[in-house]
Amino acid sequence: MSKLFHTEHGRMFDTVNEELSRWRWVKKVLLLPTAAAGAPADLWMFVRMYDGNRAPLTVSLNGRKLARVKPDKHYATRWVWLRLPVPTGRLKRGRNTFVLHSTNPAMNGWMLGLENAHDRPQSYLSFDRGGTWQNRAMGAHGMLRGEYLVRLRVHSDTLRDPRPPRMIYEDARHRRVRELRDLLPARIVNTKDPWKQVLALRTWVACQWSHDNKGRCYSPWDPQTVLDWVRRDTCHGKPGRIAFCVHFAVVFNSFAASLGHRSRGVNVTNDFNLPQGHFMSEVWDVEHRRWVLHDPNYDVHYEKAAPLSAFDLADLAHRRCKLYGMVRKGPAFPRGPKYLTDLFRDFVAAGESYWCTGLWSRNDFVSNPPAAPPNHGAISYCETEFVWYTPPGVKPRCGDAVTLAEPFPYRVSTRRYLDAPPPG
Repeated sequence: MSKLFHTEHGRMFDTVNEELSRWRWVKKVLLLPTAAAGAPADLWMFVRMYDGNRAPLTVSLNGRKLARVKPDKHYATRWVWLRLPVPTGRLKRGRNTFVLHSTNPAMNGWMLGLENAHDRPQSYLSFDRGGTWQNRAMGAHGMLRGEYLVRLRVHSDTLRDPRPPRMIYEDARHRRVRELRDLLPARIVNTKDPWKQVLALRTWVACQWSHDNKGRCYSPWDPQTVLDWVRRDTCHGKPGRIAFCVHFAVVFNSFAASLGHRSRGVNVTNDFNLPQGHFMSEVWDVEHRRWVLHDPNYDVHYEKAAPLSAFDLADLAHRRCKLYGMVRKGPAFPRGPKYLTDLFRDFVAAGESYWCTGLWSRNDFVSNPPAAPPNHGAISYCETEFVWYTPPGVKPRCGDAVTLAEPFPYRVSTRRYLDAPPPG
């Protein structure tokens, strides 16, 4: 058994984080219970390295060196979870202090993820090599105050992760949700059959814009804003936009809620440190009494005797099954661009994508905008609101065991929580 200790929720921006250098050292303090003292652990740090950097990342624990991480080009391709083993006997009860720095004279070596907007953070920055510390004016531009994405998974027979959070669904009675109905074609609103209505909505959403991950700014999880910005091809006042799979799912979920359906977000990947990933939706099907996966980016769902959920597909993926024969395409299935259709053929429908399948636990982002994270999908997955499915017998597929969702606090090995019907 084990438990993850963390002080943030992984809500970070891609472009504004902490820079490490010869003079800029960072410190993270984690408070541990007696059960963690002396236990082995894994330190997880969300980092990115500058391309061409040659300086190692030095990490110490409670005043003693823990590791020197050699530069690796893998760290320069995207944000990644970097794991460092903590040997037995190094942790203590109470405050445990981790210090990170590099030897670069300029900000051109290592970056560390930073979640802004904390009143009393347990993360600190030093401008004089650890001589003095402060937790204001953080980040490359000195404008943030927050927590560094540094987490610790302690392995102990007496520690275990908390139970998954209560699943939150959109409030269909909220005025912002209800007004979405007015934006839908009458043929969708007036469709009486729930299944046909969901299919018609999915096709309509899939037709609203083309998948785009090359813009300058990320569209927020606000359906009306997404639809406006993609039509203007403008995002946050700048040309272009990032509106891709997650935004198709967000728009679909929001409109589904306005029609009275219960819907939620689902995330899949084959490895948290690889660029492949996909965000989709599940809708509660009243007739079949089950969750059904809908992909509004590709306008597809999956069937095998009955419509399938994301976690049905995850179980099939762990049995190395291909999903091609189960794909049911709608009329808006995209014919291009090539990278998008190749991704579906080689990754999504191949089953590889469902190796790590997670459920987004906060789906009320229309009635409660702060429930939505920034930049999701534009960086590697780091948000703690996900509940990841890790069925028994699943083995790590890389040396750092990142496919077992160890940098995240909520993991379930059975489907009871995942298959539970929505309230009401």
